[in-house]
Amino acid sequence: MVDWTDDRIAALSDQDLKNLLVNAERKSVADVAEKCKTELGKRNALKPRKASKERSPLKELEHEVSERLAVVGKEMAAKYDLSEETAKAKSEGVKGFKAHRLLDSKGFAKLGGHQRDGSVAIDRYISYRRGNDIVTLGVWLPKDAPADDHEFHVSAPAAMIDGGRPFSEVRPGIAEKELQNSRLIRSFKDLPAAAEAFDKALAKITA
Repeated sequence: MVDWTDDRIAALSDQDLKNLLVNAERKSVADVAEKCKTELGKRNALKPRKASKERSPLKELEHEVSERLAVVGKEMAAKYDLSEETAKAKSEGVKGFKAHRLLDSKGFAKLGGHQRDGSVAIDRYISYRRGNDIVTLGVWLPKDAPADDHEFHVSAPAAMIDGGRPFSEVRPGIAEKELQNSRLIRSFKDLPAAAEAFDKALAKITA
């Protein structure tokens, strides 16, 4: 039987050390297992930890406004029934209907397709769909534009939004997506004003 001294254990490679630990635990050789754990602990302590990568100012802005949009979304969800179940029930018979999740899986504003394909610098939004009607609230920053140029956009069917304009006027050069032809959009420089317009649109779509 091998005499597993501290020096002998220290000479093992990481993988051999882990294998020995497994074998020692399986055979209930407590002293050897403890030595292996101690040595592994020393090695892990010596490994340089990867420094967390700092966000760029643009990413910091994106994160901050995504969080603020999510706060508005949660306030609206407490005020109106924005559940997927209700949306599906109220959209029966609409071909290809797919309920919108208000937020992303982490509880932030969702990542828009225009940011995903690199068309713009920031495209984050929250949305609700019932039937073929969609209302959204999002933040928008054109590609290569200064961070201060970001705007908050609210879109909804024409009958649900006051002062709405065609997408081509508010987002020049950006191709319209499916189901946007019947919607209009407004831009705001501050979130509270945009949230108010979003609130009014939600009141109409959920009525």
